[in-house]
This record gives sequence, C-alpha cells and structure tokens, in this order.
Amino acid sequence: MDVVLSHIVKRFGALAANDDVTARFAPGRVHGILGENGAGKSTLMRVMCGVLAPDAGSITVDGTAHARLDPDGAGKLGIGMLAQDPLDFPPLTVWENFALGGGPVLSRGQARERLDAVCRRMGFDLPPDVPVGSLTVAARQHLELARLFDRDVRLLILDEPTSGISPAQKAALFDVLRTFVADGERSVVLVTHKLAEARELCDEATVLRQGKVVGHFAAPLDPKALLGAMFGADGACQAAVPPRPTASSGESLLTVRDAVIADEKLVLEPFSLDVRPGEIVGVAGISGGGQEAFLRGLAGIAPAVAGSLRVGGLELAGKPHKRFLDAAVHYLPASRMEEGLFPGLTLLDHVRLAFPDRRDEARAIFEERCVGRFRLTNQPHAPAARLSGGNQQRLLLSLVPDDTRLLLADNPTRGLDAASIAQIWDHFRQRAAGGAAVIFFSEDLDELLAQAGRVLVFYNRALVADLRAGVFDAGCVGDLMTGRLAPGEMPQ
Repeated sequence: MDVVLSHIVKRFGALAANDDVTARFAPGRVHGILGENGAGKSTLMRVMCGVLAPDAGSITVDGTAHARLDPDGAGKLGIGMLAQDPLDFPPLTVWENFALGGGPVLSRGQARERLDAVCRRMGFDLPPDVPVGSLTVAARQHLELARLFDRDVRLLILDEPTSGISPAQKAALFDVLRTFVADGERSVVLVTHKLAEARELCDEATVLRQGKVVGHFAAPLDPKALLGAMFGADGACQAAVPPRPTASSGESLLTVRDAVIADEKLVLEPFSLDVRPGEIVGVAGISGGGQEAFLRGLAGIAPAVAGSLRVGGLELAGKPHKRFLDAAVHYLPASRMEEGLFPGLTLLDHVRLAFPDRRDEARAIFEERCVGRFRLTNQPHAPAARLSGGNQQRLLLSLVPDDTRLLLADNPTRGLDAASIAQIWDHFRQRAAGGAAVIFFSEDLDELLAQAGRVLVFYNRALVADLRAGVFDAGCVGDLMTGRLAPGEMPQ
C-alpha cells in the first residue's frame, strides 16, 4: 500500500501542530516517525487514519488523492491505527471488545476462536471472558493489537506499541511486523521515541520538530543524526545522568510487614519491605506479575487486607486512599488521561482541584509550578485533552504537593521523548535529594539500571527479589521477572 501525505497543515487555534508536512509511506517498508513530545507525530497519524481533518494538503492512497479521510473511509482503504491509550469499552469482556473491532459481525464462538488464534501468534495472554476494565494497561494494549491484526489492514500505524510489552513479546511483535510487510504490498508506520527500536525495525524514518519535517533518513539509521534532527544542535537530550541520591541512614519512611494487597481479582503474596528517605527504588515485572497492584496498594487505591503498612510510623493498612494522601503519599498512574487527569477540564481547573485551599491563587500557582517549573505552555484555559503525552506527565508532576514524602510512579516515562524523560528524572532526583522516597515501575530495564538504587522484582503475583545497584544486570532482572531464574539461583 502506497500512501503520500502532501503539504499537510493542521491547526488548533494559533498552534500549528502540523505545518506543511510531506511524507511517503511506501509498500513493503517499516517507516519510523520520530520527534520529541509535541512535535506533531500523533496529530499527523490521526490525520492519516481519518480521526482529524487537515486544514490544508492531501492524502494520496494508491494514486487516488483525498482532501481528507474519515475513520470509516480510512478503514475501508485498509488503514488501521494502534493508539497510545486504549480505545475500548471497559464494562465489556475481552471477546466482546474484540468482536467490535470493525470487521464483520462475529458470533461469540467466532470471536473467541479468532481472538485465540491472534493471541497464540503474538504471544499474548488475554482471558476472553474477563471485563476489559479489570485488565492492566499492557493487556488492554495487547487487545488493541489483536483487533488490528485480525482486520485486513494494509497500512498499520502503531503509536509507541512496545509500551507495556515484555522483551519476548516485543521480539515476537517485531517478527510479526516484518512478516506483515514482507509481501511487498503492506506497510507499517512506527511512531516511537526509542531510537534503538527504530534502528532495529525501520527501513526509513521521518523526524518532526515543532510540527515541521526536519529530516528523512534511510537505514541504517544514525542515532546522532536522528537526535540532532529531533532536538537541534544543542543536544538537549544527551546530558549525562547525575549520580543517584544517597538514601538516608535513619529510620525507614516506608515499612511493610507481611502485607497482602488485593487489587480487584489479583491478590499479591505476602511481602515485607523497608524504604528509607532519599531512595529511588525501581520495580520490574511482566504484565500480570503484580507490580501494578503493588504500587496501587502502597498508594491506598488497592487495599492491604492483611499485614502492616506504615508510612512515617503511621499505620495505613486497610485505610482509605485519602488517609494515604494525608500521609503525603502521591501516586502517578500509568494511564495519565484515564486515571490522572480530566480530559475536558482546563489546566487551571486541575490546579484548583489539586490545591483546593488556594483556589484564589490558582493562576499564580499555575504560572509558578506548571509554566515556571515544568515549562508547560502558558495557556491556562486549554483543555488537558490537547496536551501531548510528555505535557500530560508534566502537568501531573506540577500538581504533586511539595511536601510529598513517598512518590509512587507507574511507568512515568512511558511514550515520552528523551528531553521529557530527562526532565522527569531530574525532578525525581530533586525529590529524593530533598528527603522523599521515589518508587517507580518501568518496563524499560535500561531505565531501571540507570536510575534505581534498588530494583524490586515481581513474578507471578509475588515479590521475588530485592536487588541492590551494582549486583545485578538486565539479564538477571529479565530472568527473575519471567521465572527463568529463581531467587535462590542468583549468582553471588
């Protein structure tokens, strides 16, 4: 399938999200779209799949020009997209959502059979009768992938598709994508911020910056050239990682003894843990391993139904989420727009909600925290739904109170560009240096190794290892979180 975007312009008010963008997506090739957050990547993809109408330009599909496409028309032409956030119906079951994938009407048996076939091919574990709302973010993304591969798509757009997928699943996905384009008739467009993945999979790449095309590159992709195009000559994304903050030698900030966390249908095995002020602790695990329930339990969103959970000496096991907030515990969810923000509310509305006792000072707080500290656009009346992924996370961070003692973050850099990631980690290190403890989950093992002083590894709903920096590597963590290595088999 051959698709050409010619001189695409898409504006939101005075902002040109896409400014005279031209790119060709040739059959038989994997084409990468790279750029920092807010560069216009996702907007361009939404134009191509018919979700947004361009203000100027055209979309040519196999020689036929279109001023715009709608989602139904794009689907009939064979264009399909995996969005970064799940597009599903949480109350419905997995197979019911799969049956709503846009193809022919399927019976229950047909849907389950086709779902099973796709899952076996891709290595996904999707229980067909479970409500989608009870799935992890990663599993919901797997469902989106399964629906797309079941349809007769000829140009497949994937927006950060490896977020929430294990290394083995990523390898299987890349194999499927290579097979998908091998016949020379179909195309893949990969939107990613991970240069290593672009180099591994893409035959060519287009880089966007501030809504404009700043470069086209052919394989083998040169990471220095890509970074230079993405961020300009200043190399903003290449700053060295400062040393990790040193944990306090005093009493524990977080003390857990034989706690059992019950998060909907997933119950963790009893675990004990101590975390001191100033520590940055990483959490590793594959989808369903228990790490999401662990973080939600420490935040008081999922209850601790047994054992003890103390923050600063205050017993919080079995207490409501508000008691955790009162104890200066703050949680950043993986699904920023679904759990963390209100899409229809303005940035200023979010400030008022986060600081209810200072509503009269909301504008000043917005300018000092959101704009001054986190470099958000000075548009207080813009809805949160317009923010890019990186700016969504910046907004969430700007709303975290300064007196937070325990900061919990689920996939805090998921889908973000290198500059946004660097800013987030600078903020986390400042928090730790000020005496807070930071506990974060990441599916990126390199990030865990680079940022964490300790890594907690989960497998099969249990905390199986507590590893100190310098005594483990990515292979060791990967083997532990997939069950290939038992804790007692750890090399000394």
